Amino acid sequence: MKIANMIIVCLTMAAMLLPIEVRAEEWRETGCAGVVENELEKLDIDALGTASVTYIVSSRGSVASEGSEELNGWVSFEKCKGNLTVQLSDNCAVTMMYTSGQCRIPGIVHY
Repeated sequence: MKIANMIIVCLTMAAMLLPIEVRAEEWRETGCAGVVENELEKLDIDALGTASVTYIVSSRGSVASEGSEELNGWVSFEKCKGNLTVQLSDNCAVTMMYTSGQCRIPGIVHY
């Protein structure tokens, strides 16, 4: 294959991958903003004090590859040591919630 043809093939392949990378980057940047905060409004958490939400992108397996990332909202509270973890799907739907440490919320599984 000639060098000119190889360059065209490489540029075409890069152009095909770019939208996937841009979507993944947008997902990381927006972090499903507001989804966890909306869920907190539905819960009985007043006794736990002020909540602080952090969105975290993590790998599902040992090697990061396309589609192997997940987004979680980690919620820490002023009056308990531990967290509420809110797992989110690729389209920002809540798939699971659980508490850890000393934090307990009625109706939410605790580990």
